[in-house]
Amino acid sequence: MELMDVKVPPDAIRVKSATQNELQGEDLLSKNSQVKWIITKAALMEGWDCSFAYLLVVLDRTRSQNAITQLVGRVMRQPHAQLTGRESLDQCYVFCNDTDVDGAVKQVKKGLESQGLTGLEDKILGKGNTQDQADFQTETVRRRKPFRGQEIYLPVVRHKDGPEWIQLNYQAHILPHIDWSEIKPLDPNASAPDGATLRTATVNVGDAPPVFHEDQKPHVEKNISVSEFAHCLSDIVPNPWQAARIAEELIEGLKTNGQTDEKIYDRRSYLIPTLQEYVANEVENQAEQIFRKKLDSGEIQFDLDVGEPNYKLRQSYKIEVHANQNQLAKYGKPVQISLFEPMYEYPSDNELEKNFAHFLDGEKALQWWHRVVARQHGEYYVQGWNKQRIYPDFVAMAKEVEGMTRVLIFETKGPQFEHNRDTEYKRKVLKTLEKAFNATNDTKMREVPTQTGIFRLVFNAQEFSEISAQLNEGRYSTES
Repeated sequence: MELMDVKVPPDAIRVKSATQNELQGEDLLSKNSQVKWIITKAALMEGWDCSFAYLLVVLDRTRSQNAITQLVGRVMRQPHAQLTGRESLDQCYVFCNDTDVDGAVKQVKKGLESQGLTGLEDKILGKGNTQDQADFQTETVRRRKPFRGQEIYLPVVRHKDGPEWIQLNYQAHILPHIDWSEIKPLDPNASAPDGATLRTATVNVGDAPPVFHEDQKPHVEKNISVSEFAHCLSDIVPNPWQAARIAEELIEGLKTNGQTDEKIYDRRSYLIPTLQEYVANEVENQAEQIFRKKLDSGEIQFDLDVGEPNYKLRQSYKIEVHANQNQLAKYGKPVQISLFEPMYEYPSDNELEKNFAHFLDGEKALQWWHRVVARQHGEYYVQGWNKQRIYPDFVAMAKEVEGMTRVLIFETKGPQFEHNRDTEYKRKVLKTLEKAFNATNDTKMREVPTQTGIFRLVFNAQEFSEISAQLNEGRYSTES
């Protein structure tokens, strides 16, 4: 999802794991291959060679030096690589998360030397760890004095479990109710390219026009396998028999419409991601209806409760702070009503997030606001009808007026993300939960005033005044 958010085409992404192998049947050495990104867990360390891999991103906290050595060695093995004369292109790159880079570099050099590959060890360079690690320190961030010792609760999505309530769990409360037999394959008549034709061009520097060449396609056995199509659905359809049934019906439909094995094979790069997206949409549509039905019947609730389960904001937490990391400031002064202090800027913060934090800090109708950091263990989230959790960027609490206060949940997104699938899902979930929260007439929380909520996505600074009006005029709308 993150790769697609930055405009990486779905056809360029594949997953290779013990349970999902989207590279099956894919000729990575072919110039016709569209694969640019491969997501894997242990395939590299298990001996798989990716001949053209030059960029490796290790996201887990790898501590084993042998594992790091193996991973780095894999991206150095490029049997068909050719020098370009440009230093930045004639190198491979490894980015590690929370790993001792200098230690890894030394281990890789030692491994090369032990294999008799002397001379290459001087080409292994590491940047950004020993000194950088020393520049980080752990700091405890605490509640501001007016809120220390207070028990502050935020609403959670809960599911009925006999006489008790538990937090909603997608795997336990939504997925088992999906009717897989109702999910049929996509329309085999859907428009799609017949196949890929590769053209290369020789371009001279100057005024001469490019000379195009029609490349000969490599010979590949074009056999269609139901298991290949079914395997691509393993993360969406947990029942392998249902996945195979959907894949088989798709292939049969294509053949009934006159498609040969060869044509279906040539269209795989279109058909497989299209099938995945179609089935995912079907599952999501059913999941939404299940969620809404349970919400209407009272089997799912979204409200505040001082009993279990609940979400109680902590009194303090620890964060890693860089020596050069700035505190979040407005007009040169640190922000004043964030729930925790000090409040730091994060490298991932964009201008919209910073501006929205400044807006909240200047809003007189608020008691406090809190910047949710999803990386922080145990942070606040809400659960909708999909598996992934929604970590809002900000939560806030309005001041009490006539025995009533408001809970605010905000997700900031730049205008470029206003119409993608993830945004549409979050918009619908927040709108649904806001309506449910505001309709709850629950008197269990005697320790706090009656509460309503404003839950919404924010795309630009022009919306700040609308939010301020909702708070200060005592009115709010469930419309996004």
